[in-house]
Amino acid sequence: MSNKFDVSEAFGPDHAANYDAQFEKLHPIKDVMHLVLQAHLGELPDAARILVAGAGTGAEVRHLAAIYPNWQFTLVDPSEAMLAVARQHAQAEGFEARCTFRAAYVSAIPDKDLDAATSMLVSHFLTGAEERTAYFRSIADRLKPGAPVFNADLCYDTDAPDFPAVRDLWLRLMSRAGMNAEGRERYKEMFGTLFACHGPAEVEAMMESAGFVPPAQCMQAGLIRGWVTAKA
Repeated sequence: MSNKFDVSEAFGPDHAANYDAQFEKLHPIKDVMHLVLQAHLGELPDAARILVAGAGTGAEVRHLAAIYPNWQFTLVDPSEAMLAVARQHAQAEGFEARCTFRAAYVSAIPDKDLDAATSMLVSHFLTGAEERTAYFRSIADRLKPGAPVFNADLCYDTDAPDFPAVRDLWLRLMSRAGMNAEGRERYKEMFGTLFACHGPAEVEAMMESAGFVPPAQCMQAGLIRGWVTAKA
């Protein structure tokens, strides 16, 4: 991770406890990402093993586990507090036995030859191009050749003429999620500090150089973009 971002501070127990409710009013955007994810991974074997990088509270696992009852999930996140919430959901919804929880960075886990991976709203916290590419490579290194991957991040070319308009629209969406005026002003400053300001073409080049086939952008909702790809 970048030295500008402290996982233990940003995603500690207090944040983890409220994370699921924080953006509940933006749930339709999450639904779109989950629908694309389901379509991209839907042809996997019945007993597929899925790497969930930066799993957080496990939202995508909750979606997939209900549809594919034999899939196995490796949830990886450096925040123990976030994984604890993910485990609680898995226990409550009856799929804990199909999950492995690893409180670590992806680069530190021993798993290999997994069938697919998802990384949702994770890599934008890596503001350096080298560390972001290394993160994508750590995912590729743990997959079988040809394994499908879905990646979604906050991403925009901040030099693009339409960036201010899309950013302001996004901030209005944040208002609907309960963000106050002070929070919106801070959010404007986050690109290039807390969130990486790499444009779409840069992110795609990073993924390809990390060991994936050229990614295809398949969705956009405000400042969130999603790509489908596979291990080369």
